[in-house]
Amino acid sequence: MPETTSRSGAPLRIAAISLHTSPLEDPGGDDAGGMNVVVLELSLALARAGHTVELITRRAAPDAPDVVDVAPGVRLHHLVAGPPATLAKSAMEQAIAPFREHLGGLLAELDVDLVHSHHWFSGVAALPVARELGVPHLQSFHSVAAPEGSGSLDAGEPAESPGRIPGEAAVAEGSDLVVAVSEAEACTVAERYGVPGERITIVRPGVDVERFRPSPEDPEERRRRPTLLFTARLQPLKAPDLALEVLAHLDPAIGARLVLAGGVSQDFAPYLQQLRDRARELGVQDRVEFAGSMGREQLAAAMRGAGVLLLTSWSETFGLVALEAQASGTPVVAWRCAGGVKEAVGPGGVVLGSRDPDVWAEAVEAMLGDPARFAEAVTASREFATTRTWEASGEALAALYREQLARSEARR
Repeated sequence: MPETTSRSGAPLRIAAISLHTSPLEDPGGDDAGGMNVVVLELSLALARAGHTVELITRRAAPDAPDVVDVAPGVRLHHLVAGPPATLAKSAMEQAIAPFREHLGGLLAELDVDLVHSHHWFSGVAALPVARELGVPHLQSFHSVAAPEGSGSLDAGEPAESPGRIPGEAAVAEGSDLVVAVSEAEACTVAERYGVPGERITIVRPGVDVERFRPSPEDPEERRRRPTLLFTARLQPLKAPDLALEVLAHLDPAIGARLVLAGGVSQDFAPYLQQLRDRARELGVQDRVEFAGSMGREQLAAAMRGAGVLLLTSWSETFGLVALEAQASGTPVVAWRCAGGVKEAVGPGGVVLGSRDPDVWAEAVEAMLGDPARFAEAVTASREFATTRTWEASGEALAALYREQLARSEARR
């Protein structure tokens, strides 16, 4: 381990582990989501501040190179862990042991200061390796499994495999620090896994306000020709079915259309057809576009062109898309009980306490039906988002890293 980096202020060398999904994958496809964006953008922000980040993920394609130079100070490493093919999350546990086996040698070679694991798969694989190397291990969950026997999706993402809940418990208990993305997630981890307050902290995600920026077009045009945007993986937890219901309950005179931007993972392959069938049942199939997974620039353009972002998820640890929409000058209508969403939506948005599509339709109509209110919401949304930057998030994370290194050195 490099000597006394926390005392000297020298640049840090960080291993960021993302076993089941590459940080370079665009969110909304397969099992890629907001976590991918958070891991990549934080890594880039840390590198811009002079640190080095070694991103480590599973090889999911036979032709994936061993190492990818992502940006100055950021490299991505592909490790062999199971078949070099896409695996459903429900089948990902088989990759943990082989990933851990190869991770030990790589981390020793890279001589990292600390290990930061993202999602429970990564933590279960990396925590024993970090302990063997004598470096601190930090854990971020990004989503927390619903308790066993939970009857509603608002409790969180159902465990995709038997090892998830005991795996989350093990890394929550064994890591030096849990880094949550919101107060809501921190409370969930503390309550479900008994993590004491001194071992859990919060670093909220930021937003790229240059990529996600308002359209030069007059907002009034977006209000008069409204597109409702939903962007997430198409699965029941994200509730795109509610977005369809909202469209169906809107006054037809508004002339609204809905864009569902997101792919379908292997575990939910039949769900896309179920949504298409539901759109036909509701009589809105001609006003719904199933856009599939979008690249970052394509998504930014879609957000600039939308009148409202519908964040219908049953549960979100933060709701990064809400911040990106607001940076784009697009007001958000979201559900209040979806975890950290309240922390991601500023004064220009509306956070509802009901999942009744009539209530949602009324909120959308109120937003779009009043030119002055809509213009104010556009301005307030952008102003709120510009207070959240990746540079600030990266600075906060680097400070946490140094604190953990100082504590580790003090214990020696």
